[in-house]
Amino acid sequence: MAGVPVLHVPYTFFPDQPGGTEIYVAALIAGMREHGYDGVVAAPAEIESNYIHNGIRVHRFKKNPLPSLDAAYGAPDEMAAQSFRKIIERVKPRILHLHAHSAAVSERLMDEARKTGAKIFFSYHSPTVSCVRGTMMFMGDAVCDGVLDARRCAVCTLQMHRIPEWAGKIITGIPGSIGQAMSDAGISGDIVTAVRIPALVTESHGRFRSLMGKCDRVVAVCRWVMEMLVANGVPASKLTLCRQGLPWDGFPREPARKGAYGKGPIRLGYFGRLDSTKGLDVVLDALRRIPEVPVVLDVYGIEQPGSAAYVSRLRESADSRVCFRHPGGSRDVARAMAECDLIVAPSRWPETGPLVVYEAFGAGTPVLGSNIGGIAELVTGGVDGVLIAPNDIKAWASCIAALAADRDRVARLRNGIRAPRTMRDAAREMAAHYQSVLASIA
Repeated sequence: MAGVPVLHVPYTFFPDQPGGTEIYVAALIAGMREHGYDGVVAAPAEIESNYIHNGIRVHRFKKNPLPSLDAAYGAPDEMAAQSFRKIIERVKPRILHLHAHSAAVSERLMDEARKTGAKIFFSYHSPTVSCVRGTMMFMGDAVCDGVLDARRCAVCTLQMHRIPEWAGKIITGIPGSIGQAMSDAGISGDIVTAVRIPALVTESHGRFRSLMGKCDRVVAVCRWVMEMLVANGVPASKLTLCRQGLPWDGFPREPARKGAYGKGPIRLGYFGRLDSTKGLDVVLDALRRIPEVPVVLDVYGIEQPGSAAYVSRLRESADSRVCFRHPGGSRDVARAMAECDLIVAPSRWPETGPLVVYEAFGAGTPVLGSNIGGIAELVTGGVDGVLIAPNDIKAWASCIAALAADRDRVARLRNGIRAPRTMRDAAREMAAHYQSVLASIA
């Protein structure tokens, strides 16, 4: 008997390069089958298509190939909505579960699903959902509280476009109608874009609030996200905390490498995207401060479009103790993590998972991570890892040197690890939330 149809919508999907959200969605679908839910994926693409990926039905809906400034700030893509309607008619989902927020994955998709009586879930996986800058880092330096304030957010966004704070404050005082009039007259360029940004930010905030208002249930995958959503007016009654988990229950826990403690250099591992927000440069700079410390850093990094310049800087700043390696599949990751003494997670921005911590604990390896966001929620300092202030190169250098000189401490951290939460746990909780919402149907 077929299960209850649930249509999941992430940013993209396999075989395209996945991110943590897409890995989560695939694992959630697999885990919820035993609870009677038949997960199907719909994701934007250049062309419409249908296929099966690892037993999951996937529908790709066509997004507008012509980018615009408004679309960059989340203005709904009507082409995507019309293409998505065909998928709704075909799948007839009882639940639409969005895992993204963009021009293509907008509230218009909710409107199409609502016409058929589907209930709406939204999972907040990334700061890009509500933060126009996309990082939840105010002026690129300090962690933001995430409260949507049009003037403050506009100044921060303008600074991202290399406009200093003082000038940004002046620009936010210019009526939005002026920028729109210039655009309507066919005038373009950096000045027009800058003048339009405050209005675009305000519109983006309005769309986010509308999106939240149309949801039957909003899923926060970590505590800081839940607190931020409450601060932005999302009713607590609509919110639920359902953390992510290790995607593979069978994530192979490999034995620690022989002679890991007290012999040879301390071995660090980095696993993840090679992006400035992930902060790998902080670790590389820290290593340069302690050239005499016996340490090896293996970087299993994923390079994505737009990151070439940053990757080039990483390679130039790395010394001979750093080795850039090719990332592998889940079994390769588990084996590589287990061979490390510590996994580094030096993120600058507040992670919502992050997956790398679950994977590290699944492999039995402690985490050396930034004391921020989701990392700080998952790692217990002094028990299964060490938490360090993000961006503090001196502190990272000092901690690495201290751990290299005290292998017994590293051993204690490894022994402090407990079996991590898995996506099977997350699926069981999500099934209960689905049932609760479906049961409310008159």
